[in-house]
Amino acid sequence: MASSNDFDIPVEVAGIRFRNPFYVASGPTTMKIEQLKRIEETGWGGASLKLTLDPPPYINRRPRYGYYEMEQALTFTAEKRLTLEELLKLIDAGRKETSEIVLFSNITYAGEKGIEGWVEMAKKCENAGAHINELNMCCPNMSFNVEMSGEDTGGPKTGASLGQNRDAIVQLVKAIKEETSIPLFVKITPEGGGQAEIAKAALEAGADAVGSNANRLAVPPVNLDRPTKSMYHLQEEIGMACMNSRWLLPLGKRDVYMIRRLVGPDHTLTATGGVTFWRDAVEMAMCGADLVGMCASTLVYGYGFMPEFIQGVKQYMKEKGYKNFSDMRDILVPALTSAPDLTIYEGHAQKKDENLSAPCRNACPMQLPIQGILARVAQRKFKEAYDLIQSCGPLQEVCSRICDHPCEAECIRGQKDAPLNIMGVKRFVMDYAAEKGWEPEIEKEPSNGMKAAVVGAGPAGLSAAFHLARAGYGVTVFEKESKAGGTIKKYIPGFRMDITYLDKEIEKIRQLGVKFTFDTAVGSDVSLESLRGSHDAVFIGSGAQKGIIPEIKGVSLKGCTTGIDFICGHPDVEGKTVVVVGGGFTAVDAARTAVRGKAREVFILYRRNREEMPASREEIAEAEDEGVRIVLLASPIEILGKEHVEGIRAAVNTLGDEDDSGRRRPDPLEGSEFSLDADMVVFAVSQMPVSRDLGIDTDGREYIAADTETGETSMEGVFAGGDCVTGPQNIISAVRAGYEAACSIDMRLRGDEAVLEPNPELAVVDVEDVLVRKGGEKRSDRLNTGLRPAETRISDSKDTVVTFTEDEAVAEASRCMGCGCGAGCEVCSDICTVFAWSVEGGRTVLEEEKCVGCGMCIWRCPNNNIEMIQTSDEPV
Repeated sequence: MASSNDFDIPVEVAGIRFRNPFYVASGPTTMKIEQLKRIEETGWGGASLKLTLDPPPYINRRPRYGYYEMEQALTFTAEKRLTLEELLKLIDAGRKETSEIVLFSNITYAGEKGIEGWVEMAKKCENAGAHINELNMCCPNMSFNVEMSGEDTGGPKTGASLGQNRDAIVQLVKAIKEETSIPLFVKITPEGGGQAEIAKAALEAGADAVGSNANRLAVPPVNLDRPTKSMYHLQEEIGMACMNSRWLLPLGKRDVYMIRRLVGPDHTLTATGGVTFWRDAVEMAMCGADLVGMCASTLVYGYGFMPEFIQGVKQYMKEKGYKNFSDMRDILVPALTSAPDLTIYEGHAQKKDENLSAPCRNACPMQLPIQGILARVAQRKFKEAYDLIQSCGPLQEVCSRICDHPCEAECIRGQKDAPLNIMGVKRFVMDYAAEKGWEPEIEKEPSNGMKAAVVGAGPAGLSAAFHLARAGYGVTVFEKESKAGGTIKKYIPGFRMDITYLDKEIEKIRQLGVKFTFDTAVGSDVSLESLRGSHDAVFIGSGAQKGIIPEIKGVSLKGCTTGIDFICGHPDVEGKTVVVVGGGFTAVDAARTAVRGKAREVFILYRRNREEMPASREEIAEAEDEGVRIVLLASPIEILGKEHVEGIRAAVNTLGDEDDSGRRRPDPLEGSEFSLDADMVVFAVSQMPVSRDLGIDTDGREYIAADTETGETSMEGVFAGGDCVTGPQNIISAVRAGYEAACSIDMRLRGDEAVLEPNPELAVVDVEDVLVRKGGEKRSDRLNTGLRPAETRISDSKDTVVTFTEDEAVAEASRCMGCGCGAGCEVCSDICTVFAWSVEGGRTVLEEEKCVGCGMCIWRCPNNNIEMIQTSDEPV
């Protein structure tokens, strides 16, 4: 327990020293000696003892409480009071067993003696040892309760009913002050209005202090399933309730402010009503309070928050240079200004960070507005979701099926239960759009008279061609094969994607005016230099289509091949054992291709653990379901056989420190070698570009050397991107590379008149803030897309995945937390009463001329990403 000095913020009121200005206000937590001891131990400055009525009141029943966290309201419908005898014993015990807290009596006389009865009660409390007498003129749950919800029995007016009678209060104060010597406080009712005038009258009559009390008698929250039955435990009927807790704080501050403004600075005021945190007490002081009382907060949180509460106040005072609690008093009283006299300036809202993003969008190389898409699907606005998808360029149909969805790995929902099935929802939207016959609405600029050549009709080349064409360039694609599509066309098996989806995407690009020249290899059939001479710019997106075989013994044996050659060549493997080396998509595709070729056994050897396999969890699981056996932490060291492959020898690895890839390095374990029988070994470890003399610089490994920001190569006006520059990556990264190169070409050729804008660098929302904000939501399981049965799908090369139904897609999309700024959050747009905020292309945008600067969007923005900009120094 902290020492008493830790609780000291000393104040003196009417000759009474308080160790600090915070006391437990009269209520159920100040009616027993054990409570008073605990109040002292936990650092409070005083306690106003439980309301005592003499004679015992007609409302004196066991308490029934309700607490409504969302409303920040505590209610009670009945309350046990003290008898006068019980109060006097409590005061006596309190004086004997506590020494650090100031004890208030809190009294109401309800008998036939009138003023004389009040005086007798006050004198007895003084004689018992009370430091202060407090007259209760406030309780709304006494005769005022009966007046509001029952029949007035004609008995004495008590509590709030009496507190509305100014003349009666004046007489009581004068009479008690004449007969007692300890300070007299008066607790004013908030009911009926005019409390400031009543407080002033009480002070003029001789009261040493007056106090505001924010409690209100009201109808509590209703059980809508049983509206006439009580929501309280162990109580049958509904009834009026005394409403307490933090929702009252603004009213409590108003009450003490109004009293202070009327009575001036030379009187002592107490304040109660909704005080829960140390900031609340400081605000009460600034509105005029000398002492601050709390009751409901002790019921909700106990007494033990007071040490931290006091330290908060002390720290604030230290930071602001206040030596005494009274230094903060009344700061707001002269500063509060009436509405007609307020100084208001012109201005408008503005986003602090235009590029504040959800992690999923940031992880997507093309910055797809994912949470906006999910929000539209959750609302069954499928056409809007489709339009958002298509706003990010070409090959969306393809990406909805074979992207490795890095967005899902970054989904914050995954830290709560499971990441969103973003790819599954996107696939649904694209299939739904196909059923409805929707087509993307592509805005194309008029011809600018310039020509661009694209080398390679793979994903990077198709993306560059699409964007350059819509920007007004005449585009010709040169492809060494007889068809467009690149690695997608040649190496993506049918069980992963029906190739007709790619054909549809290519046709859309043709419709933009893009021309294709097939069976033309740049570097042999036509030189890059001549191509550059006939075009204003050239983009190379030729990919990396040459499989790599590691230099180990036996790789020259028949039956040893690369993953892409295996998938493309469809060799006869029926009844044979196939071992695939690698852990990426190509490795898994090769293994599943072998299964469909009726191989007897299919193994995948991967040198690291399952978590670090580049292939998606879904693809790996599907492969295993189809019979592929995965051997982890194994590296090949020799291919066995004489002329043809007969087996493979491998070593078991342990994982060491991280290497350049950011993953733990696989180190062979000495003496751990083992062998597997095999008829074919497929290496799917990596690819590299096909060697061609293009007349531009490379990095020494056949990869084209290109500027990391612009994509420009050593030949002026020639740009490159995708796998031919970076090495093998995913399809969406190749699409981005083509787009970024198109932006660079447009900027190089047209300068300020360029129409293509590169994607900005995004800032990611604070993950912890999102988890705190959404922590109260229930957990929900991820809905995975369905699969055709393994025994059915291995017998053909058709797509294995079953697209979501509409209800499934809506349910999965509804799990999105909407954590980023822009489409899918849209709080600012939803609440703006002048419609200044709107959503365009996945982002929220503001029409400044419409904004009236009200500030509501600032308060409601979940990411605190809006600020107000003042545009004039002249008041309006």
